[in-house]
Amino acid sequence: MVVIFSSLKSLKYNHRMKTRTFEKEIFIQTDAATVINIIADYTQHPKIHPLIIKVERAKDELAGTRRYFITDSRKWGPFKFKIKYRADIISVTEDAVHTEAYQAPGTFVTNLTKITPQGSGVLLHETITMRAPDMLFEYAFQRAKAAHAEMLERIKAFVELE
Repeated sequence: MVVIFSSLKSLKYNHRMKTRTFEKEIFIQTDAATVINIIADYTQHPKIHPLIIKVERAKDELAGTRRYFITDSRKWGPFKFKIKYRADIISVTEDAVHTEAYQAPGTFVTNLTKITPQGSGVLLHETITMRAPDMLFEYAFQRAKAAHAEMLERIKAFVELE
């Protein structure tokens, strides 16, 4: 039996989505402004994010938003590949950075990073929420959790060694 779909559009938007949140935090012996400046400067991210290999500033941005195109290097089993996605810095305050990222087909990530003074340094706390198609979700979510754990360690080392 052969089934012919009359509309590929209905197939494209008929996939199931998953959403989940994770949190990471680390104590860094520095001031809040130093950490905020590193997190909000995407040109620094190839140094601190284990997957990012290239950062390009977008030519067209929404008012009040800094938009970038990020290229990651990924590995899935024996396969190595690169993905490019859009990342927006939505807001930066003296103690928080809010970002959003989108990558086809339908993966959305929001990141709220808060910096809280604590003793001789600061506590960096990330809350990351990912929404992605069901068949891609576990791979993307686990990679994001591992990458952000490593990124926080790299931020700590980067800042504390300066």
